[in-house]
Amino acid sequence: MPANNTKVVITGAGAVSPYGAGVAALWDGILAGRGCMHTVPELEALPMVKTKVAATVPEMDFSYIPRRDRRSMSRMALYAYAAAQEALRHAGYESAPQGLGFFMGSTLNSISVWMQITSHCHGGHLELVKTSDFLQIMNHSPLATVSQALKINGPCVGASDACATGLMNAGLAYMAVKTGFVKQALCGGTEEYHPMFSACFDIMQATSHNFNDRPAEACRPFDKDRTGLVASEGCGLLFVESEESAKARGAEILAEIIGFASNTETENMAYPSAETLRECMQAALADAGIQPEEVDLLNAHATGTVIGDIAETQAAAAVFGPGVKINSLKGHLGHTMGASGSLETVACLETLRRGVIPPTQNLHAPDERCARLEYVRQTEESPVKIILKNSFAIGGNNCSLILRRPQ
Repeated sequence: MPANNTKVVITGAGAVSPYGAGVAALWDGILAGRGCMHTVPELEALPMVKTKVAATVPEMDFSYIPRRDRRSMSRMALYAYAAAQEALRHAGYESAPQGLGFFMGSTLNSISVWMQITSHCHGGHLELVKTSDFLQIMNHSPLATVSQALKINGPCVGASDACATGLMNAGLAYMAVKTGFVKQALCGGTEEYHPMFSACFDIMQATSHNFNDRPAEACRPFDKDRTGLVASEGCGLLFVESEESAKARGAEILAEIIGFASNTETENMAYPSAETLRECMQAALADAGIQPEEVDLLNAHATGTVIGDIAETQAAAAVFGPGVKINSLKGHLGHTMGASGSLETVACLETLRRGVIPPTQNLHAPDERCARLEYVRQTEESPVKIILKNSFAIGGNNCSLILRRPQ
């Protein structure tokens, strides 16, 4: 990235998570250590699928969204609308400012709507497929429908990078603001759960299946008894802008984004290598112009898969040594897929603001194959200044974003 003096800051955040609507619900649920995972009837009816657990967003009332906008929105778009509205208001806006950029994507478009359309096709009733159905399955459907509803008229970019989607879009927005492409932007990822997510990851032997009778304990990053991830859903969005813009309008600065990097694993589509992950984190540190020892916390991608957790901790040890504090939020939230990077970044903002580090939920005995690091296993009060956040995706897309507490 070309060197310049533009500082990029976060002035707003919005969230929809398995804990409910809002940043406060997300943070309160994480701090309380409340389990939000549950058994899924559709999975229980599939004997060949070993996992029976997921985490889903509680029932929400979206009737406040005008019907003309709502009828074209999939569930993930509804989540994005709610999170975008919260982020805008948090940043000090009742409506989208002129020229606002929007960087948001998802892993897939709405599977439930696709299956509904497919049932019409198989039944020979194509005439039952509505225009609003098509608008819900476009690759950029949440981006398009939310930008229309909220009158976001700047550049709208919908990067889709599987589990790295949310953080990739945050990184793209950071670069767009830093280079002057836009002055302000909303960014992140959104996702809606469908049992197909669980079934597909189950085929890859990447799902949790040994705690089906205790759903709250099913996702256990770094733990020796982990067997895989728990699929989840939600949306996390950040409002980013130049520091100059934020100060000019008297906005509260939540954090500064000081570094970002992304690279690609070229050896295996499903399994990351410690070497590639190490290079991604080192590139982010170089972009930030800081040394590894300046990072107070590594918020890991750490989904609870056997191979992925080992590779990430080995990479972290190579970059930071054994003294770095590391946690994962997926034991609380499950894996919200395309929303995970940005939704977990929203929680990281609260860690910076409050000086409280949440533990990794369900981590009782770290796997000896994971690197020896300072695993956060209980809530810690600590004046955290710098957090490095990771997101690593199936398909080999890796991202690292670095946040600094306002100075």
